[in-house]
Amino acid sequence: MNPHLSKNAQYGKVRSLILVKLAYWVALAAAAIGFYFVRDWGPIWGILSADLIATVVIWAIGARLMNASLYDPYWSVIPPVIMVYWWSLSGFEMSANKLMMMAVILWWSVRLTTNWARDWPGLHHEDWRYQEMRADNPKLYQVSNLFGICIFPTVLVFLAVLPAYPVLSSSGPSNLVLDIIACLAGLSAATIQLFADGQMRHFRFKKTEGQAHAAFFTGGLWAFSRHPNYFGEVLMWFSLWLFALSAGWQNAWTCIGWIAMLALFLFVSCPWMDRRSAAKRDGYADYIKTSSMFFPTWPKRR
Repeated sequence: MNPHLSKNAQYGKVRSLILVKLAYWVALAAAAIGFYFVRDWGPIWGILSADLIATVVIWAIGARLMNASLYDPYWSVIPPVIMVYWWSLSGFEMSANKLMMMAVILWWSVRLTTNWARDWPGLHHEDWRYQEMRADNPKLYQVSNLFGICIFPTVLVFLAVLPAYPVLSSSGPSNLVLDIIACLAGLSAATIQLFADGQMRHFRFKKTEGQAHAAFFTGGLWAFSRHPNYFGEVLMWFSLWLFALSAGWQNAWTCIGWIAMLALFLFVSCPWMDRRSAAKRDGYADYIKTSSMFFPTWPKRR
């Protein structure tokens, strides 16, 4: 265990989750107060400002606890909050497209947050990527933590949520067929992530139990993509954009969110994970040559 995390072992998992929950309530309260003072900026810029306030609060608490992973559930917790506010602007109109869009984001959010809570051991554990960043530049780590680990993802996710604004905040016609396609894509995306994470969890459990198995997992959905969970993530955000298109082609510009998300996974997250696996697991470098990094494809023969 890293020295800066060792003192957090005293909390255990249950107390750690309670502390995280309290931290997020404090962050949401700070965001609500901040939004009150900037509400005249409108439902986009005002909400983004409140979003950034909450992010800084989570960063500060995480820095105090010396654990940047306190930010990890922010990715899945905040989007539904933003979308519920935008929905309130239309008086919570119960139209089919709004209900389907909310069903998608809630299914995705509950699944991802539950997955995080199940797998996170507690405040003594920090994501290995954050530890690498700390080791590479310890003096400037809290700066890179604030802007790289916290603010950058907050802005990225906010851009990915933007398609929900024109759908939820106002009344208007939409294309029911495209809405259904968007809903099915979004629910399928979260379900892909559910099964992918479950299959990987089962593989790691077998490893913990000492059963014989390969050095890395290539079964189930992982046979078709080295990162099916990331593919599901981008597909979910893409589905929100389809909802926006259904409400009007003038909303096409909101594609910037899911495209930025796609670029993040294709050029940063997936290569970073692959480099680490290739360095730690025998045969993974050869596996890269015979498998798809992101988009699911039929596995090639070795």
